Amino acid sequence: MFDSTLTLSRIGIILNMDADYNDTLFTPGVDYSYKNINVLFGAHQKELLRKFLDKVFITGKLQSMELASGSNFYQLKCILSQPGQAICIIINNTRHRKVISELEEHNLKTLVNTYHDWVWSFDTNFTLITANKAFLEGRRQVNNQALRVGDNIFKYVKEDIHKKWMPIYERALKGEVICFEEKRNNKVNDYYVELYLTPVYSDQNEIIGCLGVTRDITERKKAQLAIEDYTKKLEEFAFKTSHELRRPIANIMGMTSLICNGDLTENEKIKAVNFVSVSANELDSIVISMIELIEQYKSSAVQ
Repeated sequence: MFDSTLTLSRIGIILNMDADYNDTLFTPGVDYSYKNINVLFGAHQKELLRKFLDKVFITGKLQSMELASGSNFYQLKCILSQPGQAICIIINNTRHRKVISELEEHNLKTLVNTYHDWVWSFDTNFTLITANKAFLEGRRQVNNQALRVGDNIFKYVKEDIHKKWMPIYERALKGEVICFEEKRNNKVNDYYVELYLTPVYSDQNEIIGCLGVTRDITERKKAQLAIEDYTKKLEEFAFKTSHELRRPIANIMGMTSLICNGDLTENEKIKAVNFVSVSANELDSIVISMIELIEQYKSSAVQ
C-alpha cells in the first residue's frame, strides 16, 4: 500500500490523481476525475474539507489534518503547487493509529492495575466489562470464586448482597452519580471504604454502562472518628470542669470580699484566710487534673 496523490482545485475538484486502489478509500474502476474530494470521505466531512482547503489556499503553506472513513484513518497533507491548484497526499494511518490505540489501552490497563483501589465497569446488562486486579482479587476473597471479565457482576454473590446492590446500580444506570461510605469486614478486621459510581455515556449521549471505584479510607476514617471522639470528650470535660471550678473560685471571691469589707475579729480573719488557702489548693488540684486529662485526650486522639 502506498500514499495516494491528488491535484485539487480551489474548491476541491480532483484534477489529477495517482491513487492506490488497494486502499478501500478508492473503488476500483471508478474514474474520480473532476469529482469533488468529498466523494472519498462522505458529505458529513464536507465542511471540514472546505475549511482545510481554504487554509491551504489562503496561507500557501503546508497544512495537515486527519479524517476517518469507515474504520480507517487518513492523514491529509496539502500544499499550494501553483495558483489555483494544490497537491494533496493521502496517507492511510489506520495501522499506525491501531498500534497507538493498543499502546494507550495497554498503558491505561497497566496504570489502573497498579491502583490499590477497586476499579470496574459494567454494561446495562450488568456484564463486567473492565476490572483491575484489585477488584478481581477483592471479589475472589469475598466470594471464594474467581470472577472474570464477561461474567455477570452479580455472579457468586449472595441474595442479600444482590438485593442491596441492584437498586444502587439501577440508580447509576438511570444517570445518577452516587458516592457514599460504608463499614465492611474482611473476616479479620473492620475497615471503611468510599464507593463512587457514575454512568458511562456513548457518543450519542446514551447511558451504556457504569464505572465504579471503591477506595479504602480506613486510616482517614479512623482519624476522623478519633477527632470526633476527642471533640466530644473535650465538650464533656469543659462542662464538668466548669462546674468544679466555680465552687473554689466562688469561695475565694466570697472570703476575700468578707475580709476586705467585713467587720471580722482577728480569729475570724485567720479562719477566712485559711479557708481561702484551702480553696486555692482545691483550685490548683482541679487545674492540674484538667491538664492531665487534656494530655490523655491528646494521646488517645493521636493513637
